[in-house]
Amino acid sequence: MSPTAPLTGRHTVPLNHQGRERPYLLHDPTNGRQELVPLVLELHGRGINPSMFGRWTGFASLADEAGFVLALPSALGDIWNDGRYRGPEWARIEGVDDVGYLRALIDDACARLPIDRRRIYVVGMLNGATMATRFACEHAERIAAVAQIAGTAAVEVAAGCHPIVPVPILQIHGTGDWTAPYAGGCATGLRVRLFLRHRADPCVGVDDWARLWVDANGADRGPEVTTIPPDTTVRRWFGTSPASDIVFYRVAAGGHTWPGNRLWVPPLFGRTSRAFDATAVTWDFFAAHAREV
Repeated sequence: MSPTAPLTGRHTVPLNHQGRERPYLLHDPTNGRQELVPLVLELHGRGINPSMFGRWTGFASLADEAGFVLALPSALGDIWNDGRYRGPEWARIEGVDDVGYLRALIDDACARLPIDRRRIYVVGMLNGATMATRFACEHAERIAAVAQIAGTAAVEVAAGCHPIVPVPILQIHGTGDWTAPYAGGCATGLRVRLFLRHRADPCVGVDDWARLWVDANGADRGPEVTTIPPDTTVRRWFGTSPASDIVFYRVAAGGHTWPGNRLWVPPLFGRTSRAFDATAVTWDFFAAHAREV
């Protein structure tokens, strides 16, 4: 498909990938201006559609204020192929190349709008978080930074994660998250059987994930530790350039939630921290980083 003329406002954009129609939402606040602008990809979690996820986070309003383009991709069957879903119960996503889909989406958005290719970012929550960092591991050269909330990476993806260039990473995780346990492994318990039905393969623990990125980014200074009362600890690592930056937020007793979430979330998912706004923190982190050329 050849891209159409530049878009303004919010649109559903058609995109064909692997012979499947995979449209995405594109929120463009530029009003036809031609100066280069950042692009943020916002990846929804398992079982959450892009529109609902967007209402959770409020990124569209922030895009209007800060002047970046927001793309909201959609997973097939609401599940990203992040490397954890294998076996007959997950046959519907077997062979789905979501890394390739996100790569194609970036190219499509760049063909439609004046995107600054040095300032392309990916943020995700839940299954979208693990997908975001799978993309970062495999295509570090395409993005300027990555952020994830309530997710790390599949153990096998983490084991094979060797980004070709450093990628600044922001990670936000609650210690009371039963769906994506802070210490790693699989979701367990009665809630899993009632809500998730089928378990995915395990994820790596947050602290192991931090060590992986410290090594990958050459972040040899840190961690510097600060606190955000009443419940959040922030660890920061640095290297020789901003490309090495690593920031991990630890929310004590925080659930499988988006801190500062703008909508009501069922208590099933645990406590939502109000100590900070994950949306604002994510954009501040992104805005401080541009890909080196």
